[in-house]
Amino acid sequence: MAGTGSFREDMRAELHTRLLDAARDLTTAQGWSSLTMSGVASRAGISRQHVYNAIGTKRQLGEALVGRETDAFVAVVLRHVRERPDDLVAGSVAAVAGALEYGASNDLLKAVLSADDRGTESLLPVLTVDPEVVLDRAVRAIAAELAAVHGEGPELVRFVDGLVRLVISHATQPSGPVDVAMAQARWLARGFLAGP
Repeated sequence: MAGTGSFREDMRAELHTRLLDAARDLTTAQGWSSLTMSGVASRAGISRQHVYNAIGTKRQLGEALVGRETDAFVAVVLRHVRERPDDLVAGSVAAVAGALEYGASNDLLKAVLSADDRGTESLLPVLTVDPEVVLDRAVRAIAAELAAVHGEGPELVRFVDGLVRLVISHATQPSGPVDVAMAQARWLARGFLAGP
């Protein structure tokens, strides 16, 4: 019986992944406002009740979907930071550039930003307004990684918060070349290293 809990957790994780994959496919194809829990259930090959049991409401599904996408962006950032552990400035600049390049090719982000449903149902507020789903999640993960080399503390958290806000801003409201964001990341990193 000791393995039963692990098996159940694996099955839950697999179902969760299938549901988020289905929701992502439907959102990129037809938009979030057109997505229904029945459509997600059908695409995932389960009953609608199982969707509600596994995920909850449509709002919770959207938060889970955006949260998983945030984790993918964070993975890009962390890869670039890990490649340059002794050079925070170069790592930050590369991380911001990498995240924005990833965002430019991200179908879900494109679907959210180009949706004409911003006045009704939209995932845009989950990306930009609700701090727990994107901002706090990304800051925690990146700060934890950087703390091993640069030490913990409020200055590090403020620096990472600035980097994450920079990526969110440029990813959701691109206004120029990635070079602008890279210069801003360089400025933030140098300011952090210089100290208060």
